[in-house]
Amino acid sequence: MVTIVSGLLSSLSYATSDMLSQKVTRYMSTLRVVFWVLLVGVVLVLPPMLILDGLPSGGDEWRSALVAAVAGVFYVGAYFTLLAGLRVGDLSLVTALSSLQGAFVAAFAIVGGEHVTAAVAIGLVLAVLGGTLAAVQGRAQTTAGAGWALLSGLLFGVVIVLYDHAQALTWLQVTTVSRTASLAAILPFVFAAGAGVWVPRPLGRVLVAAGALEVLGLVLVNVSVAVGPLAVAGVMVSQFATFGLLLGILVLRERPRPHQVVGVACTIVAVSILSAVV
Repeated sequence: MVTIVSGLLSSLSYATSDMLSQKVTRYMSTLRVVFWVLLVGVVLVLPPMLILDGLPSGGDEWRSALVAAVAGVFYVGAYFTLLAGLRVGDLSLVTALSSLQGAFVAAFAIVGGEHVTAAVAIGLVLAVLGGTLAAVQGRAQTTAGAGWALLSGLLFGVVIVLYDHAQALTWLQVTTVSRTASLAAILPFVFAAGAGVWVPRPLGRVLVAAGALEVLGLVLVNVSVAVGPLAVAGVMVSQFATFGLLLGILVLRERPRPHQVVGVACTIVAVSILSAVV
């Protein structure tokens, strides 16, 4: 149950953070937005980690720290391949394909030997189907960006699998090391762009909120992965499209399409099944 709840709350945090970040990207570059979101995350999680857990110690913990750092670099790659897909492709197609990260994680877990019962398999399939249907906003006009979107979903899946291999650390240490590595990976691109990092105060407040929610989502990802099973955790944390749809309905007063309503229903049924058997 902890895996499911933390995974779904992670998706909600990510969806809310994306909604806030989208507003800011209308006034400043995406690179600058990403920099501030990552920076806020490091500032929020580094002090608690140092106080509560301290730095990694011993061979096993440092090896896990290296894995977490590699995951942080992959995270940046996953994010920018998603942006590359969105630049050339339809939002409906790119978002739907990227949300297949949950399916990639489940496949990695099964190939890695994780046991999946028939009930869990049904729940996973329904969850992936529900998230994909919720993400599709209409008929795509082009398949441009599909390759980038699939690569993004694959890379996000790799990130979650790497977190699962960093279990010698606490979930807070994994989050902090990963987020710090992500920030370090993006800094050269920020400096190369030469656009500066200053933001107006009103936008800064929105970015702080977006960064706080984004790193909370990452913390909950690691909690979900740490508790496991990995296949369930991966699919639950990929439900950001479902929560994005619900936020659009409740906050932005958007009207969902019939297939999106079906997607939400599939997700609800999937969560109910998995809650009963996991």
